[in-house]
Amino acid sequence: MKIDKTGLFGVILILVGLIVYATSSLDQLVMMITWPLLSGSSEGKAVLFMMLIGSFLILNSLINTNRFLAPVNEKTTEYSPDGKKFLKWTILIILLTCLVGLLIEFSIRFKYGVSPLTIFVSTNPTSTTTSPMHTHVFKSVFGHIADTMGGLVPENVHTGGSLYPEVIPWGYFIFITLPLAYITGLLSLNMGKDIYRVILAFALALALIGMVDGGLYSQPLLIGLGLLFILYFVKKHFQFRQLILPLALIFLVALSGLALELAGNNSSYHEIKVLNQFEPVDLSGYNVLSTEMQGNMTVIRIDTSQSDKTTLESLFKTYEGRADGFFITWNFFSYF
Repeated sequence: MKIDKTGLFGVILILVGLIVYATSSLDQLVMMITWPLLSGSSEGKAVLFMMLIGSFLILNSLINTNRFLAPVNEKTTEYSPDGKKFLKWTILIILLTCLVGLLIEFSIRFKYGVSPLTIFVSTNPTSTTTSPMHTHVFKSVFGHIADTMGGLVPENVHTGGSLYPEVIPWGYFIFITLPLAYITGLLSLNMGKDIYRVILAFALALALIGMVDGGLYSQPLLIGLGLLFILYFVKKHFQFRQLILPLALIFLVALSGLALELAGNNSSYHEIKVLNQFEPVDLSGYNVLSTEMQGNMTVIRIDTSQSDKTTLESLFKTYEGRADGFFITWNFFSYF
């Protein structure tokens, strides 16, 4: 079985990923390297990142060098000699998946009659956050499978499975689009030079991870999608003006995210709407401004003197295993 240089590089990446998964000696180094790309990098996400890049490069190498796969190579080349048609389909599938993820986010909030621009935290049995700005609706579907099978992922990797009941059946959409995006992405690699294929595999891995974990406005998705836009619109004879359109497109995506962040901002107070609280909680550690009951929902307002991250981490401990979940407004400026 023949394999080219990029395929060999893919094998090395997968071996490193397996070593990281099986041992703890490289965890900190790998997470430090991948943190700027994956935003909140964990061992599981870093391993998945290397595995995806490696698999793209190995499979592409096999398509190009294995005589049994020659018909695949011929048909893909006939349909798209430069791979751009497959890349276009990949970008469209990723964008469609992200839009469906946003619709699922909004449907959860409409179901409970709360603002669409809030953070939802499922707290039974464990805490999982999701919001239009960083969605975990598709991740929770895979997390549920991992939780059901048991031992599939390390205990320190958060699966987000507790969110699963809120996202089905529409969360299953990812089972259609993820394989499609992977296949079209793989076929788009077919005609590029070695460096092009490595960069494209890098961008595809980021975009696919963001598609599942984080959504349209997540850091890996924005970086990966931005690179895919550039690779799609830049011609063989490169000119700097060719960067204008792809950079403008990714800027518009990021700008729409900023607009939603500001539209949902509430710097005056945090409004928490607790769903089906079935055990008492101690709120003495919070500066509670008001409390009222609305059916099976407890509405609490607390001040915003602490950052959103600190507040959420505290609320995890307060409500985990004592309520089905809660919605909370965000204070965008607390992150600065």
